[in-house]
Amino acid sequence: MALLRGVRDSHRGLIVLVALAVLGGCLRDPPPPTDPELAAELGLPERTPIHRVHLGGDRILPSRVEVDPGARVHFVVEDHRVYALRFLLEEMESEAAAFLRESEQTGSPPLARQGAWHLVAFDDAPAGLYPFLLEGYGEPARGQIRVRE
Repeated sequence: MALLRGVRDSHRGLIVLVALAVLGGCLRDPPPPTDPELAAELGLPERTPIHRVHLGGDRILPSRVEVDPGARVHFVVEDHRVYALRFLLEEMESEAAAFLRESEQTGSPPLARQGAWHLVAFDDAPAGLYPFLLEGYGEPARGQIRVRE
């Protein structure tokens, strides 16, 4: 605020707001989530968007994920319990349900150890909501993936 000593109080706030707006315009959206090691392991391009979802207890973190078509969602077990994930086809638009059926991604096999994972690919996925249920230890937990236009 030393730079603003000679400026009247009524103008200081305006100057600070303008400076923040200018600086905010310089900020860019962060790059999409990715995991270069997993992408290499799976033979995917290095910058393939991979969103990680942590499974543990009766929680899903984050429970809501927003992705673009072509992204991957990587579900990872964080504890020593057994889980299974299934998409709630009856709760989604018919195009989204058909996409999951045709791509054989309606659910996961049992994820039976810490570090076990399941990857869902949204290549050519129609926009919409993809609700899912995590079953296993504790109460079932719900989550959703939103595929953007």
